[in-house]
Amino acid sequence: MTPREALPATIATARLVLRAPVMTDLADLVTLANNWQVIEPTAVMPFPYLEEHGRSFLQRVGDPQSPLAYAIASAGRLIGVVSLKFEPGKRPELGYWLGQPHWGQGFAPEAVIGLLDAARASGQIPQISARVLESNPGSIRVLEKAGFTIEERTHSVVERHRGKPLLIMAWSAA
Repeated sequence: MTPREALPATIATARLVLRAPVMTDLADLVTLANNWQVIEPTAVMPFPYLEEHGRSFLQRVGDPQSPLAYAIASAGRLIGVVSLKFEPGKRPELGYWLGQPHWGQGFAPEAVIGLLDAARASGQIPQISARVLESNPGSIRVLEKAGFTIEERTHSVVERHRGKPLLIMAWSAA
């Protein structure tokens, strides 16, 4: 069993359910993701975020070449996405975004901690990394609340953020 396969299909936290994104999430996905304040700190999400982008994302769910994505659901509705990207020879990399109407309510750290708890329980994912722009203090706080520590200070190489100060953060199951 691979580390990816060791993670559960559904993860429940106090207020959220992390589950596979499904086609019925499309309207919420597009509505929440089509917001520059949500998209700008991400490395790869397109803007504007159109229905075709949402459909493409949802069609790739379950593809072992794509990140393992969980819908962050509250009261059954998608409010964001949290994922782990698995690449051979590298630590899994955490990614997430949350719709702006849901910011400031503790949902992002709750979702991230839920996924990390599942990773720890799997016994197969000893470390996870995350990249965050230094200019994104909210996301840095989310990662710190979840137990990530700064491992390296560098500069982004992705097109959208090329040259901007970037933190590489790490979490350990130990």
